[in-house]
Amino acid sequence: MKYLFASTLISASLFVFPSMPAVAQSIDIGPGGVRVDPRSSRERDRDEIRRDERREEFRDERRGSIRREERLRRDGDDDDDD
Repeated sequence: MKYLFASTLISASLFVFPSMPAVAQSIDIGPGGVRVDPRSSRERDRDEIRRDERREEFRDERRGSIRREERLRRDGDDDDDD
């Protein structure tokens, strides 16, 4: 009787759990091997947006530092002419 109850419970759970969507995982198979990403698609999109924002901030900071360096060079060249 125990085995019948246990097998019924297991078979019922097999029918219930596969009907749940598995959107919270991404599996990539590539030349480097298998990569499993346990984040949901919304979390992956959010991370992509953050990455793009950081990239833009870095570019803006780099542009500012390049402009400062150019300004210092020009100012230094103007002082040499005196």
